Amino acid sequence: MTRQTSGFTLPRVAPGLVPNALLAVALAVGAAGQVRVWAAGTWLWNDETAIAINLRRGFLALTRGLEFQQVAPVGWLWLEKSLLYAFGADERVLRLPSLLGMLTVLALTAVITHRAVGRWAALAATASIAVAPMILTYVGELKQYAVEAAVALAVLLATDAAARTRRVRTVLPLVGWVAATLVAVFVSLTAVLALAGAVAGATLVTAVRRRWRDTLLLAVGALPAAAFAAWLIHRRRQYPFMPGQADYFVGGTPQAGSGPAEILTWLPQMWTGFVTVTLQWRYPLLILALTLAGVAALVRRGRPQWAAMLGGVLLMAVLAAAVRGLPLADRVATWLIAPTVILVVAGADGCVRALREALRRAGRRLVLAPAVGAALLVVAVLVPVAVLPVVAAPAAQAAYRQVREPRVKDAGPGALVDVARQVRPGDVVLVYWFSYRMVQWYGPQYGIAPRTVRLYPPGHDSCDPQRLAEWLGDARRVWYVHGRNLSGEPRDYPDRVAAALAAQGTVAAVRRFPADRNSGSTAAWVLVDLTAGPDPHPPAVEPSADFHCLGRW
Repeated sequence: MTRQTSGFTLPRVAPGLVPNALLAVALAVGAAGQVRVWAAGTWLWNDETAIAINLRRGFLALTRGLEFQQVAPVGWLWLEKSLLYAFGADERVLRLPSLLGMLTVLALTAVITHRAVGRWAALAATASIAVAPMILTYVGELKQYAVEAAVALAVLLATDAAARTRRVRTVLPLVGWVAATLVAVFVSLTAVLALAGAVAGATLVTAVRRRWRDTLLLAVGALPAAAFAAWLIHRRRQYPFMPGQADYFVGGTPQAGSGPAEILTWLPQMWTGFVTVTLQWRYPLLILALTLAGVAALVRRGRPQWAAMLGGVLLMAVLAAAVRGLPLADRVATWLIAPTVILVVAGADGCVRALREALRRAGRRLVLAPAVGAALLVVAVLVPVAVLPVVAAPAAQAAYRQVREPRVKDAGPGALVDVARQVRPGDVVLVYWFSYRMVQWYGPQYGIAPRTVRLYPPGHDSCDPQRLAEWLGDARRVWYVHGRNLSGEPRDYPDRVAAALAAQGTVAAVRRFPADRNSGSTAAWVLVDLTAGPDPHPPAVEPSADFHCLGRW
């Protein structure tokens, strides 16, 4: 159809064409950014190698306690183990589930927001996820956070579908619901919280509406998954956790032994950390207001089920953190990014609709001129819409930097591989003690077996220069490889090791690798020629009793 305007015939644009086209652009840009980070194939860093080394174990062994006191869902570990077995240890292969998980997050954010709020809201939410730094970071890491984020959204969709089966009179919906929830808790630890929050919200709405069949389906169908999750949690708790794990993410949980007053004091701190670190957004109080407004706006628009499910998931995450079950902070809270973004966008959308309606009513009462009314309406829409770009500006900047130059958290493996290419028969390779996981993972791949060393204070059992000389034996050259410094030693640690080795031979070469742009930690290797005698000009370092001499670790 066409319409006539001043003699010109203009085509009529379909109502959803513009937002849908822009949404497609947002999806394409977001997906391209994720693929770019994944395709960089950066070296595995300390946390990733801890998981990778565990993957060398058998499938059954992965159901028990993991080395390095790691915690990860069994289903996800089995998936990663299968990829390692089938396709090898390439970094991109091991991170493929992370890529697929985050692409799923991007797509499901668009689907859920479109269903719950509308077309333009889907565009805003998808664009926010496309520039979420935490999303882009963990699309390129061997961790479970990407899959957990995808499963949380899949649980919301599955719960919504299960709550709408009142016209189906077969057992298939129940079977599908049970199967979906069992798979969810098997591959994701946080699926337990997502499922509890979504089911609690959906059953509340169906019960209020007296849809007892749907209420029963949701509650009964979730019981097997709840029992399975309880068994998995019980089994995992039989094995040791990392000491102080609950307090590792500062502000993610209240202090141990906190009472009601302390928990109330902790809540604003937790929320501020979640917004500024996990989301990397500004104005936590404004985000809280928009989140609560999102719940209210969905209820007002006749979509209480989505309001209850999204609000229930957020509430369950807060309760779990309050009882010190799972920190709501930093990367552990990645699974909550998309549900929060959807609620914030719903809140902004609700504000736009409320202002638009208020202006229309005011215009009718005051008989405003059409031009003035239209101008006020444009202002009413643009002001709330401008909030999100301003709030999310730091996140967008960080996302751009991550896509332009995918973050290398540890260049130590690069230094180790560089040494592996130059090692001669009879050379000895020594490695920074905190990089022992890197040695266990990359050493066998490149045919070297480095020895892990550490600087000790005087009086330590390993503090014996003669023992070091005996340990080096008849080697002609010795290499020292230094990875990312995560243990608190000074940044000149490679120089201190070189100074200790200079008593045995001459420092022949030093190569430093690019520092991580976020930490400033520099990887390096040092080559010492033992046949040239003690170095007459050893590296100059500040004397320290804590780092006196080199020994085995």
